[in-house]
Amino acid sequence: MSEFVAELDRMIVERKKMTSPLYQTIVSGKATARLLRTFVVQRWPIKNLWTRNILGIASRVDDHRLRSLLVENIYEEETGALSGSRRHLETFADFGRAVGVTREELEDTEPFPETTAVVEHNIGVCNDSEVHFTAGVASVLLLMEGQPPIVNASGSSMLTVMRDAYRLPDWGYEFFVHHASANEEADAVSELEDEHAAAARELLVRYCDTDELRAGAKKHLARALDLRHQHFDAILREAYSADEPVFRHQGA
Repeated sequence: MSEFVAELDRMIVERKKMTSPLYQTIVSGKATARLLRTFVVQRWPIKNLWTRNILGIASRVDDHRLRSLLVENIYEEETGALSGSRRHLETFADFGRAVGVTREELEDTEPFPETTAVVEHNIGVCNDSEVHFTAGVASVLLLMEGQPPIVNASGSSMLTVMRDAYRLPDWGYEFFVHHASANEEADAVSELEDEHAAAARELLVRYCDTDELRAGAKKHLARALDLRHQHFDAILREAYSADEPVFRHQGA
């Protein structure tokens, strides 16, 4: 792996999701119903565009083998067939349903300005013909697929806290079985995520081949990290009070 790509990986690790107070609150088991519901409806617009943004990158990759790796990523997200799951977006909607979010709320809730900023960044770097697609590879694809596992110092992950602390039924936490949970139940899926991250790194080595492109990729990744943490901070700021009771699934 090139030193350039290693630097991008370091940037992601230094500001991984678990450095955010939002994720620290959720994974510690302290989230309220209002926080979890807001988390779902504000993360939804970003997740809803994931595969279409990756398609925007794939359409500009001329190497068939590398393009097919992106298509595999999209196929898994849209069908769940490679991991024996379902469409990943639908499992996230199920998580929302488990914490009290209706389908109408998913579709109709007004996004925070910080949410819109992330959406607009992702669409631009993945689809704008005036922006080299490696900006999208670095600041969307690698940022998501190369994300370190969401695990706190006590070993709790998004999967285990949803199951054990918030007591969601299995259909309510299925999404977290398939996304960076670092749990023995998710080994096969973690392998898929590693393959997708490896594809992003290979794309960057192959196509981000000038000083100008490498500088652009780093700039866009730094911008994406800033926007994402502002988005996380907004969710916590607008939807959390320690005075409210911690969420427990009603069926528990």
